[in-house]
Amino acid sequence: MLRQILGHEREKYSSYFDQMFRQRKSVFHDIKKWDVTIVDEYEIDEYDRDDTVYLMSFDTKDSLVGSIRLLSTATPHMMSGPFLPMFPDCGFSSPLIWEATRFVVSGDRSVQPNGISTAACELLLGTVEFALENGVRHITGLYEAGMPRLYRRCGLINRELGRHKTPEHGTVCVGLWEISEALESSILDATGLGRVTAPPGQRAA
Repeated sequence: MLRQILGHEREKYSSYFDQMFRQRKSVFHDIKKWDVTIVDEYEIDEYDRDDTVYLMSFDTKDSLVGSIRLLSTATPHMMSGPFLPMFPDCGFSSPLIWEATRFVVSGDRSVQPNGISTAACELLLGTVEFALENGVRHITGLYEAGMPRLYRRCGLINRELGRHKTPEHGTVCVGLWEISEALESSILDATGLGRVTAPPGQRAA
């Protein structure tokens, strides 16, 4: 199940945020060895703000198995900050374009008919649903070079805008997705999911 939670609700849903920040530390710092900000046992940075939107995927035992972070490019975001030197020609600043980062899936044993974890499918579909419901026309994202294979299996075709290779991250790419009901239908068909976004505490239908 997928839940949409805002950054200013961190105190209200502290257990969800605790799981998410710990999971992000495990993946980005402990496993990938990225140079990310660690606070106690959390991976958390200046983009984890009150206005940040989070999508979190939970298994049937209400344990977090994945998350993604969404920011309006009209506000400070990673492409206008630490990744700007890598991609100087890929800048965006518009309330109609949002940035997706910190895509994490860990511990999900459920798999959709396309062979991709349920959490990953839910997060991608949920991002498109969020955009459609909020008038967002494009999603831009930073991703590792192998991710487009997963995207295609989920019915999501990305437009690559640039790539950069570093010793720390390997090859990192910037992509742009045009949001439409046709894209939502493509993901629904490819993943076998129904609509997934639910408010905190509620199960998706």
